Amino acid sequence: MTLTERQEYLEGGFTELSCARCDALVRVRKSSLQQTSVQWTTQAAGRCPRKLNALVPTCPDLRDSIERAVKLGTLGVA
Repeated sequence: MTLTERQEYLEGGFTELSCARCDALVRVRKSSLQQTSVQWTTQAAGRCPRKLNALVPTCPDLRDSIERAVKLGTLGVA
């Protein structure tokens, strides 16, 4: 994999999205209706009051915001 391909894999297709509850700004990519990738920044993780401390950080409010964005068409599914 070239550096360009690696960068596209890691960064391509992501959309910035703010949580409707706490306004934490993350980057989200929907590869399918079932698969969601979220890139948390340190600032977003510190801002979110409900982020679960797990191997993969998650928040039910952010999940709702992502689902709402998909329904409204502001977040596409690749």
